[in-house]
Amino acid sequence: MQPIPPPVPSPALARFPAEVLEAFQRYRAKGEARDVETVLVAAAVDYRPAGSASAPVVSDSTRLLEDMGYDSVAVAELIFFLEDLFEMTITNEDILAVSTIGDLRACVIRKLAGKSGAA
Repeated sequence: MQPIPPPVPSPALARFPAEVLEAFQRYRAKGEARDVETVLVAAAVDYRPAGSASAPVVSDSTRLLEDMGYDSVAVAELIFFLEDLFEMTITNEDILAVSTIGDLRACVIRKLAGKSGAA
């Protein structure tokens, strides 16, 4: 008899590697920013538009448009994914201030901190 795999913490993460699922579970349990970053970088690489050049080594200075080949539709899809996953809202003003992975990371962490502070 084969063991039953543990449930995926969010159906939206079903296609991601185990380390991303584990990072999300740790974030949900402990609220650590480094786990948010793991999920965010994996999502940013996953949501790159089809036909984009191969994924660069992703760092805080990696630009979504110029380095990763994002367009406005891909940015919107990534933002919607992150909003649903982390149960938060990212405004248009927030999006306009994001050009790099570091900007996106800071925005998401700020939103999550504000969400937990509002509870």
